[in-house]
Amino acid sequence: MDPVKVAVVGVGRWGRNHVRVMKELEREGIVKLELIVDVCEEAARKIASELSIPMFSTDVGDVAKLCDAAVIAVPIEHLYDTARALLEDGVHVLVEKPVATSCSQIRDLLNISERRGLVAMPGFIMRFNPVTRILRESFNQEDVIYMLSKRLSRRPPQARRYSILLDLAVHDIDLCMFITGKHSLNLINCIVEDLKYDELCIASIDSEGIRCLIHVDGLSLAKVREIDIIGEKCFIRGDTDSLIISVRYSDGRWRSEKLVGEEPLKAEDRSFIKLINGEHVDGAPSLRDALEVMKIIENISQRCKIELIKSSNI
Repeated sequence: MDPVKVAVVGVGRWGRNHVRVMKELEREGIVKLELIVDVCEEAARKIASELSIPMFSTDVGDVAKLCDAAVIAVPIEHLYDTARALLEDGVHVLVEKPVATSCSQIRDLLNISERRGLVAMPGFIMRFNPVTRILRESFNQEDVIYMLSKRLSRRPPQARRYSILLDLAVHDIDLCMFITGKHSLNLINCIVEDLKYDELCIASIDSEGIRCLIHVDGLSLAKVREIDIIGEKCFIRGDTDSLIISVRYSDGRWRSEKLVGEEPLKAEDRSFIKLINGEHVDGAPSLRDALEVMKIIENISQRCKIELIKSSNI
C-alpha cells in the first residue's frame, strides 16, 4: 500500500508535535509528509527546511493539490473553517480538539464528510493514553458506583482566552463516553466559577446510566491528571501522566502497575492513517463523539453563562 500523502496545517507548539510524529511514521513507510501550511511563512519555511519536508505554504488551498490527508492544528476559532475547506476539497482530516465551537458547526462537518466519503477524526488524544485504554478494557458497569476525572493545572495567560470547557474539559467529557463504552451523554449538574484569573468547572454527567463527575481548573500549581473509578468491590485510580494504575480491593489488598505503550499522539496519528486505509481502529473517535461532547459544553456554557472564547485576555 502506498504511503498516505499528508500535510500539517498550523505549526504552533502542538502542530510541531504532529510534524515530529508524522516524520516518525514516514520512516515506517506509512505516510509521506509532503506539505507544511501556516499563516506565518517564515515558521512554515523553517520547519520544512529543518525536517526536509518538500513544500511549505501559507495557503490551505494548496493541500488538496499535493496531499490525501491533513492534520489541522490551528487556533480553536479557526478549526471549523479550515476543516470545512479541506473536506470540501476532498481531503481526509484529523481536526484537533474541540473540532469546532458549536454543535451546528460539527453537524456541518459531519454532513460534508459523510457526503464526500471522507475520514474526519477528532483529535481526542486521551483515548490513546495507555491508562484510559486499560480502564476501558477493565470497566465493569455492574460494579461501578461512579467515575471521577480530575484535570488540574495552572494555564499560561495565552490559553486563558479560551474557556477551560473548550481547552481542557473537552477531554474529560469525552472520556465519560470512552471509558464507559457508551455513546451519549446528559448533563445533570454543573458549576463554572471564574476565580481570580481562570475558571473552575465541576460537572456531573450521565453516560447512559453511569454517573461521571469531572473536576477541571486552570488554577492549580500542582498538575493533576487522574481518573478514579469507585466501585462496590474495588477502587481504581489511573494517572494519565505517570501511567500508573493503582487498585484497592474490598479485602484490603493493594496493587500498583506502571504501564508502557506507544506515545498517545503517535498512536492517534497512526489510527488516523489506518482509518484512511480502511482499517478498523477500536475506540477511534468520530465526529458523532465530538458532537456529543459539544452538546455538553454548550449546555454548561448556557447554564453558567460562560463565554467559550473570551473577548480579551485576562
